[in-house]
Amino acid sequence: MPRPTPISALVQGWKYILGAALIGALIALAFSFTQTLQYSSTIRLLITQPSSTSLDAYTVLKSNERIAQSLSQLLYTSTFFENILSQAPGVNAAYFPRDELSRRKLWQRSVETGVEANSGLMTVTVYHPDPNQARSLVNAAAEELTKQAPNYFGFTVRLQVIDTAVNSRWFARPNFISNTLFGLFLGLLVGTAWILVRKAD
Repeated sequence: MPRPTPISALVQGWKYILGAALIGALIALAFSFTQTLQYSSTIRLLITQPSSTSLDAYTVLKSNERIAQSLSQLLYTSTFFENILSQAPGVNAAYFPRDELSRRKLWQRSVETGVEANSGLMTVTVYHPDPNQARSLVNAAAEELTKQAPNYFGFTVRLQVIDTAVNSRWFARPNFISNTLFGLFLGLLVGTAWILVRKAD
């Protein structure tokens, strides 16, 4: 009797593949519930260089983009974090561990930055179990960036808030839908590989 082709083996074993996919989705969903639920607060800033009149618009935009990328990296540093924490009203400093390494890791997981290409638009998002503390931290981050940008990149650089902080209505982390879909996809791959390995034996 001829051995089944890979396609026919997959068709015959669709129940196993579907079962593996569902198990993967359930495991990912269960793992999501073990994570700390967090809200997000997002603010947008614009970088400008008013005195750069001698440069063409494209050069200025690329320069602003590079400055925004550099500021994004500086925001993750411990110096910026300590300054932000000290001027964020109502934030419980005990939320961040006293151990320096753990403290840095938590801050790096708590903040996200984004820079729009060919522009000076910069987005900063802070995640925290308390939405009010997330807003306080992101506002303090914007204030610190605004204050430090001229010190790092020259007094011709200006940074201003163009969209005030907005909190997420629901929990932003973990992303239950994304995690479940990833688990479903991973289970699908595992189930498919298992069927193909069985066929090869």
